[in-house]
This record gives sequence, C-alpha cells and structure tokens, in this order.
Amino acid sequence: MKTYLAIIAMDIKLALRLRAVIFFNYLFPLIFFFTFATLLHRTPKELAFVVTMSITLGVLGSGFFGSGIRAIQERELNILRRYKVTPITPVPILVGSMFTGWIIFIPYILVLLLLAHFLYQMQLPAHMVQLLVFISLGLIAFRALGLVIASVANTMQEGTIIVQLFYFPMLLLSGATIPEDQFKGIMQIVHNFVPATYLVKGMNSMMLGHGSLFQKDNWLAALALIITTVVSGTVATKLFRWEKEEKIRSSAKWWVVVALLPFLVMGLWMWLRH
Repeated sequence: MKTYLAIIAMDIKLALRLRAVIFFNYLFPLIFFFTFATLLHRTPKELAFVVTMSITLGVLGSGFFGSGIRAIQERELNILRRYKVTPITPVPILVGSMFTGWIIFIPYILVLLLLAHFLYQMQLPAHMVQLLVFISLGLIAFRALGLVIASVANTMQEGTIIVQLFYFPMLLLSGATIPEDQFKGIMQIVHNFVPATYLVKGMNSMMLGHGSLFQKDNWLAALALIITTVVSGTVATKLFRWEKEEKIRSSAKWWVVVALLPFLVMGLWMWLRH
C-alpha cells in the first residue's frame, strides 16, 4: 500500500506541473461551460446539456491526454526507465495514474456543479453522490483506455494520432456536443457504439430526469465502464514498456478493440433493442 500511495503522491506533483494537464482538465472545459451557459437561454435542459458537455470534455481530456499522452511522454523522456531499476511492477504505476486523475478531477466536478447552481440557478442533482460515483467510474475507465493507447503507440507522434482518432469522434458522436436527437439513420447507429455515449446518457439522466445509478440503463452503463477498466488495465499491464527503445508490433494495436468490447456489446444491444 505504501508503494501505491507514494506513486500517487508523486504523480499528483508531476501532473500539476504539466500545462497540458491543467488545460485539458480545467481550463478547456470551463471555457466551454461559461461560453455556452452565457449564450443559451438557460432552461433546465440546456443547462444540464452544458454541464454534461463540460464534464465529458474533462473526462475525455483527462483520459486521453492526462493519462495516455502523459504516459507516452514519461516513456519518451526515460522517466519510466528510472522505475525499472527499483523493485516495482507496472501495476502500481498504472493504478497510480488512474487514481491521480480521479483525485485531480473530482474537485473540478464539484466546482462546476456549484457554479451552475449559484450562477445559473441550475437545480443540483437529486442523487449527487450517485452522480459522482458514476462520473468517477467513467473517468477511471477512460484513463485506463488512455493507458492502452499509450501501450500500443511506439512514438509520441503515433500516440497523438491515435488519441485524436478517439477524442474528437467521441466528442462529436456521443451527444456531448451535438444533442442526441439530432442524429438520424446511420449516425444514430454509430452513436450507440461510441463509448462516451453511455457516460453522457447516464449524466443527463441523473441531472435532468432525477434518475439514479440503479436504473437499468445507468447500471448497465456503469457495468460497462467497470469491465472496461478491468480489461484495459489488464491489457495496459500486459503491453507495458519501460523504455522507448522497446517497440511493439503493429498487430498489437488490435488490443484497443479488445478494451472497447464492453461498449461494442452495449451498442449492439441498443441497436437490436430499437
């Protein structure tokens, strides 16, 4: 346990020194929040949409940039090589990364909800603790996905390309930036297979419809997030590399698909149900 706590404490210090982490975790989502909250008419539905969008931006930014890109940077800068000479396995490093993101990000969620309540009169969620638990599951799951991307990318350039291939489609097709009711035909089908879709739906349900974590769609989404965390953590551990000179085969990139299997199953279930 001391090893895990030491890794987490060190990760927090390093993360707070990185401008990209601060930008994608706090500033970027807050800019979107104040911009759209000011421009919209601020009905309960519109405010819930803005808050959900801002949280999703932060979760995805924390997962793909705060976890994935940062892990690649540490390998490229030979930071991980220093750990290699100590009696430590990859597990504390990966677990530390996931929980560091959670510790850094949760205060932002609380600040955002309080700003929406006091500045724009948005009603606070009826099940606040359950909402925070659900967001926490999403955050850790996407940070685990970011670690898988870091594991299969051989260079920073390659990792950046893979991250962008995940980050922007999830923003655009999850319902976070474009309302779900705008998707028609094939776009609605694709929407069901996007991992961030279930994070967005769950948050909307709890903030707008006074839904709880134990509603069928929400606990299924939570289960998918938990399974994704376990699978992605296992894959990231299996493919972990201490040094940038260690290269991985191109075929190993298919492990990303394995990490996304829970959401592929969810998407198929949603498609068949409709």
